[in-house]
Amino acid sequence: MQANALPANPLALQDIHVPELITNYPIAYGWWILAALILLAFVLIIVKFKKTAKRNQVKKQALTQLKNNIDISNSELISLLKWAAMHYFSRVELAKLYGESLQHFLVKQLPGKHQIKFTELSDDAFKSQYQASFHSEVDTSFQQATLLWLNQALPPKTLKQAKQSEGVST
Repeated sequence: MQANALPANPLALQDIHVPELITNYPIAYGWWILAALILLAFVLIIVKFKKTAKRNQVKKQALTQLKNNIDISNSELISLLKWAAMHYFSRVELAKLYGESLQHFLVKQLPGKHQIKFTELSDDAFKSQYQASFHSEVDTSFQQATLLWLNQALPPKTLKQAKQSEGVST
């Protein structure tokens, strides 16, 4: 052994070693799950929006036709109501309805608070439907009734909500 050699000191300072940089990748599983849930929610919202838009498409077409034709006749208004209703309700049931039976069906589809007003506004039109002057007659009260029905009855409630509202109103 050499006389000048220093004994190895275990407490002697050595160079500091910096650890490797910590990266953000791979991302923890929780973040992947959160991203998947956000993406799923986004897709569901888009699907719901498209479904609602498709469901309201016929209603919007009927309202546009009503607003664009100021001097629309009563027979055209009844045809418009029946056309719009056939897209949402049973064609078999609606095809055989006319006159007061059609009016009664349309009234049943409205919420309770609008039924009386629709009946008052449309009563004359449905009663005079088969008179000669009816086809060329322009009735603003029946136009208001048609607008009311299109806005309030379409699209119809789901079966569960409809049964609940029938139970409450009866």
